[in-house]
Amino acid sequence: MSKLNYQCSFNLDDCIKAFGLEEKGKIQQFVTNEFMKNVQPFVPFDLAGKYDNPGGLSASAHIETSKDEEDEEKKKHLLDKAYIENGTDIVWPGPYARRLYYHPEYKFQGKGKSESDGPGRGAYWADRYMQNGGREEIEKGVRAEIRKLH
Repeated sequence: MSKLNYQCSFNLDDCIKAFGLEEKGKIQQFVTNEFMKNVQPFVPFDLAGKYDNPGGLSASAHIETSKDEEDEEKKKHLLDKAYIENGTDIVWPGPYARRLYYHPEYKFQGKGKSESDGPGRGAYWADRYMQNGGREEIEKGVRAEIRKLH
């Protein structure tokens, strides 16, 4: 009976790069963008127009970049539009964003996308999005993106 020797060389770093799974890679950017786009129906929104800037919180979301990459011009536009520069963190700036996120006792208006079958707009919007189908939605998208790459 003969013995077989088999040696396999596998480089995990090459595999991670090939699938775009490295930090700030194609898949991370996809996840960040999809999350920011899909979480919006859960973010509080002033439907009554009671305040000067209804929808200001929702519109202020942006993908944070490292401090080294930011310049003063970009900082001026944070409240106007989202921008992407290999960032991975989504931020809702503003003096009231933190207060709204951590206080579910506030009376939030509207249900957003999930009006008929879920909790809708309100506190802990990121967590609630992930618990109400967000995780599955993003996983499905990631699988499709990986298939596109290979």
